[in-house]
Amino acid sequence: MFLLLVLARPAPAGAAASEYALKAALMYKLTRFVRWPDGRDHRPDNTFGVCLLGRDDFGPALDALQGRTVNGLPITVHRFSQSREINRDCQMLFISDSKKAFVGPITGTLADQAVLTIGDCSGFAEGGGMIQFVHHGRRVGFRINLHRVREAGLKVAAPLLQLATIVDGPPGGGDR
Repeated sequence: MFLLLVLARPAPAGAAASEYALKAALMYKLTRFVRWPDGRDHRPDNTFGVCLLGRDDFGPALDALQGRTVNGLPITVHRFSQSREINRDCQMLFISDSKKAFVGPITGTLADQAVLTIGDCSGFAEGGGMIQFVHHGRRVGFRINLHRVREAGLKVAAPLLQLATIVDGPPGGGDR
């Protein structure tokens, strides 16, 4: 499983749909390396909410997660165009690069909630996001903002941390 994370390769240029299919698969795999505080990994209806905020580059790739399980809970997928629409449906939130200018305020409002924030725009982790997908040649890597992860009461397993570049500080604070 770890090799899948390390060796994940995006499709050749021009295949954005395949790139986002890979990112959807990685989001699902990340749930195996993240622990939510007791009782906060699901909604009251006993589902695990995977959410998207902003432009939808995922298309059906995100819908393919619907019905898979996280800690025995079926995944439900939700899409939001505005951050004020985000509610308790989300345990994992992908913030599209169409919301890049608002990453700091969006993640700030979620700081004390057990919502894993993920994005792929430059500066996402430094701007307050928890996990940023980054491209290293043909591979997809991770930048993890440990300050935000801890603030939300989430725990990331050591094997994932070993694969990532750690951003351990408040937004704008840079690496420590």
